[in-house]
Amino acid sequence: MKQPSKSFSEIISAGEEEKFATYTNKLKAIQKAKSKKYGKGRLLHRKGLLALKAEFQVDANLPAHAAQGIFASPGKYEAIIRLSNGSLEVQADKTPDIRGFALKVKGVAGNSILTGKPTTEQDFVMINHTTFSSARAEEFLDLLLAISSGGGALLKHLYNSYGFFGMFKAMARFAKVIGKKFTSFATENFSTVLPIRNGDYAVKLRIRPVSEVTTKPSKVDLTTDLKEHLKSGALEYAVELQFYTDAETTPIEDASVEWPESETAFVTVGKLTVPVQSFAGDAYEKFAASVEQMKFDPWNAIEAHKPLGNIMRARKHAYYASQIERGA
Repeated sequence: MKQPSKSFSEIISAGEEEKFATYTNKLKAIQKAKSKKYGKGRLLHRKGLLALKAEFQVDANLPAHAAQGIFASPGKYEAIIRLSNGSLEVQADKTPDIRGFALKVKGVAGNSILTGKPTTEQDFVMINHTTFSSARAEEFLDLLLAISSGGGALLKHLYNSYGFFGMFKAMARFAKVIGKKFTSFATENFSTVLPIRNGDYAVKLRIRPVSEVTTKPSKVDLTTDLKEHLKSGALEYAVELQFYTDAETTPIEDASVEWPESETAFVTVGKLTVPVQSFAGDAYEKFAASVEQMKFDPWNAIEAHKPLGNIMRARKHAYYASQIERGA
C-alpha cells in the first residue's frame, strides 16, 4: 500500500483556455437546441429524477492527510441531493445511461475557488463510475459534439479519430460505459471520478451505501425503491476519500485510469444521511422545483477542494456556460 503524497501537479498545455472557449460556444448551441425541444435545462444530466434533503457529517479524529478543508474538524451540515440521468436527452429511465448524484453541502466555511470571497457551499458532483470515458476533455467533447449531430456524424467522427478497426473498439468502449448495469441509487457507489484537492493532498471522493435496503428497484422508475424506503427508514452512505500517491499509479491528468484500491485504499471521513421524507404535496413540489434551478458544479467549491486535471478545467468553462444559458 502506497502513502498519500503532496507532490501532485497539473500539466496545463499552451492554448488550453482558448481551446475550451471554442468548445464552449459549440456546447451552448447544443444546449439551445435541446432547450427548444424540452424547455430550459442543463446541457448534460438534463433529466432530474429526484430531489432529496440530507445531512452531511464529518467524523472526528481523522488522520492528518484526511483532516483538510471541510474535513478538518467534526461537524454536521445541511445537504441537498439531485439525482439524474446523464444524457443530453430526456428519455426513459430504462434507457442505458450514466446516473448522476449531485451533492451540495451547505453551511461550510472557506473562500470560493472562483471568486476568492467567503462561501458557504461545497458541491461534489458524482456518477456511478470509477473512471471517465476519455483520458482528456478534448476526446470527450469531440465525441459529445458528434453524438449531438446524429448517427452519421458519430460514425464519421469515430472513423476519423480511430481508423476503421479502431472505431469498433472505441464504440465497444463507449457502449460499455453507457451500458453499465445500474441497480439502484440506494445500493450503488458514486464517485467524483475526477480528482479534487483535499488541502495539501489530491483525492477522489466517493459515497458508499451502508444501509440495508429491502425495497425492490424498478427499471421503469429508478427512484421507486428509494422513495419507498424513505417513507419509513433513513438511508446512509459512507463518505470516503482515495488519495493521490504518485503520477503513474494515480494520474491527475488522465481521467481514464482507475486509481487502484490495492495501492491507495479509501479512508472513511464521514457519512451522508438521507432521512425519512415525503415526496407528495405542494411543499415537496416547491422544494424539487428549487433544486432543479440550483447550480451543482464541481467549481462551486472552497479553495481547499479545488478541482484538478484537464477535464475538470474544461468543466469550469462548460458548467458556467450551461448555467448562463438556462438562466441559473
